[in-house]
Amino acid sequence: MFRRINNDKIGNVLNYFASQIDYLSMTKTLKLLYILDETSIKETGSPVTWLDYKVWENGPVAIDVYNEIKHQEVFCYQGKELSLLHSIQLEKKFNTDRNSEEVFLKPNGNFDKTIFNRYELNLLETILFKYGNWNATELINFLHEEGSLWHKMVSEHNLIDHFQQIGKITNHSIEFNDLLENNPILQMAAKSSFEALAFQESIS
Repeated sequence: MFRRINNDKIGNVLNYFASQIDYLSMTKTLKLLYILDETSIKETGSPVTWLDYKVWENGPVAIDVYNEIKHQEVFCYQGKELSLLHSIQLEKKFNTDRNSEEVFLKPNGNFDKTIFNRYELNLLETILFKYGNWNATELINFLHEEGSLWHKMVSEHNLIDHFQQIGKITNHSIEFNDLLENNPILQMAAKSSFEALAFQESIS
């Protein structure tokens, strides 16, 4: 959602994490992205990136980012191509432990902090401090914990059977509204933020 007007922000989030974390894998990147947005919604009512996160076996996955990094797919809006590769570089390496090729992110250019507000900059630093040293498996396990939105979606839609019998991916999206259901102030903040971005997109 709002990918066109948020493309630079998303790219700079990836640039920030890649510039601060050595050998940043795609999997770890996707988990840090999710934690960033979920934390922002819990605290302000609105995400930083407005990405859509699908419920996959290994946790929530920002499908746009995954497809561009993993498959080099290009996101198009009204005939215009949007790319994250202005902000990051991709490096493929073979992981002998997993017997598979992995994609790692490196920064491309400098992090542009001018497109973030003070809260978002502080949150980026907080997420890096708390989770930057965790490996991908630890982050996956953390997001699988009982009570998490991923766990709730998996339980409600009986996705364990799906993962075991059909495959590791689903089209179910994480429902962030569940985080706001008991907080009318954050609900109003979320509504205002959504309307502001929708208006910005309509006139851009």
